[in-house]
Amino acid sequence: MNPNQPQNDALQSAYNPLKVMQPGERVVCELRRHPIGLFGIYFMLAVVVVAAVCAVALAPRIFLGITSQNQAVLALGAVIVCAIVGLFTYVGSIVYKGNRWVVTTDSITQIDQTSLFSKQTSQLSMANLEDVTVEQNGFLPSMLGYGRLRAESAGQRGKFVFDYCPRPNDCAKQIIAAHEAYIAENPSETYAANRALANAAAFNQAYGQPVQGSAQTGQPFDPTQPNGQRQ
Repeated sequence: MNPNQPQNDALQSAYNPLKVMQPGERVVCELRRHPIGLFGIYFMLAVVVVAAVCAVALAPRIFLGITSQNQAVLALGAVIVCAIVGLFTYVGSIVYKGNRWVVTTDSITQIDQTSLFSKQTSQLSMANLEDVTVEQNGFLPSMLGYGRLRAESAGQRGKFVFDYCPRPNDCAKQIIAAHEAYIAENPSETYAANRALANAAAFNQAYGQPVQGSAQTGQPFDPTQPNGQRQ
């Protein structure tokens, strides 16, 4: 997908908790996890339901002296167990589906849902994006078309990771295209975002010592002064 192409209205209305859309900013894509990740959750529910039904149905044959009242209690217990497991399954599916990425022409917003009432949201500017990586390890990811997608910057390596990403190669292409379009449209901002790191590296190479950060003194660094003295 070309990020310069117009997007549909449904995609443009994607909820982004950290972003107020700027004039001209558009949503490139919204990534949600592949449904394969829900298989284990629903499989456990199916096992519990089948076991509960079998227990109630076979109880009169296994326990020959069981009364109708005891059988009713057993059935009620089976229903309660199934309801509890069903509740956990429902919550688990909400948490799983709550993890997503919103990629715009300016940034990547990661919504990380760890529990029903716990959510962490992070944002990575397209100006700071350095690398996009796709990992597909194993038979199922290759056959079903899902994998792990990473977006990294110098200070946020390992933070922006999206597991169970559907069509990860296509998603990576969209992010890279959006990054390249951002650099082409905002060359000065991209330079400014990486200028401090470049200056520090140049100083270390020239003087052979770490930069004394201006955050400690509040004074600008003057590289023309000996031994890193300040004005």
